[in-house]
Amino acid sequence: MPTGRPSGGIGGGTGTQRWVGIAVRWTLGLATAAVIIWLAVRNWDDLRQIDLNVEAGWLIGAVAMSFSATLLLAAAWRKLIGGYGTPLACQPALRIWMLSQATRYLPTGLVPIAARASLAAPLGVNRAAAGASVVVETATLVGWAAVFAALWAPSDWLGTAGGWLVRIVIGAGAAVGLVTLPWTLAGASSWWRRIDRCMRRVVLLRRVADRIPPDALSAQRSTVWHATLVYGSSVVFRLVATVLLALAVVGAGTGDVWLVAGATAAGVAVGMVGITPAGLGVREVVVAALLADRFGIGDAAAFAIAVRVLEFAHELVLLPIAAAAGRARPTTAADVAG
Repeated sequence: MPTGRPSGGIGGGTGTQRWVGIAVRWTLGLATAAVIIWLAVRNWDDLRQIDLNVEAGWLIGAVAMSFSATLLLAAAWRKLIGGYGTPLACQPALRIWMLSQATRYLPTGLVPIAARASLAAPLGVNRAAAGASVVVETATLVGWAAVFAALWAPSDWLGTAGGWLVRIVIGAGAAVGLVTLPWTLAGASSWWRRIDRCMRRVVLLRRVADRIPPDALSAQRSTVWHATLVYGSSVVFRLVATVLLALAVVGAGTGDVWLVAGATAAGVAVGMVGITPAGLGVREVVVAALLADRFGIGDAAAFAIAVRVLEFAHELVLLPIAAAAGRARPTTAADVAG
């Protein structure tokens, strides 16, 4: 049975590894601060007119739902990686997911793949499967966000007049992708063998092919179904959190629930495509643009920034907790069963 004490990785160990962890946290904070400053400068004239009255009750609810959404993401990844043949206890899984998730603010979008593979390897998780899980997770979250955006976002959220045909195509395509994902991953070994044969014809790619056993990429179908549903639940919780935040800071009413949820889903779907690290700036611009007609550009921009700040703040709280808890004791059979 693998142990719950990784021997190294981002945020763990000593010396260089510890400094890497510190660098990641500082980069995370500085990147978010840069976006906040950029948005503030861009919309300074409108931001000066903001008059927000924070409702504490709604804000507390938003914080609770946002925390829950993040924990559900970690739980979904734990379920997904178990489908690849290596069950993990809750605490090590949370630690691996949280620490690798923090690296998404670094350029290229490839760092989280390498980080998750490195952190999970000491627990017996195949590096190829751990890296592939980041891609699957991202695609699943984009799929769920696209479904909800197709349902609730304003019809012109892609800049198309009317927008119903585009809405149907995007929503239906995303739904089909989510439904067929378990079969796609279950048969991954067969299509990867074809890719593997092609890669071995290129000298530079042979080393990559040697590191990825085809059988390591196939996941258990029923487990992928479960993980996909948990990922969907996390997206729902995240959208509820943003609606509660809108009720708390911009005076949204019950009639604005679907508009806020749809605009947020559209921002998530566009932001996660990979234009910038973690969708920094892109998501905020999309959300602010879609809500500007209802709340004004100033309040809409402030709300979009508040969503990012809420997400960033609770990640800073969860990161040290997850890092400490994941190293507390070895994994046991009872942990995996839980």
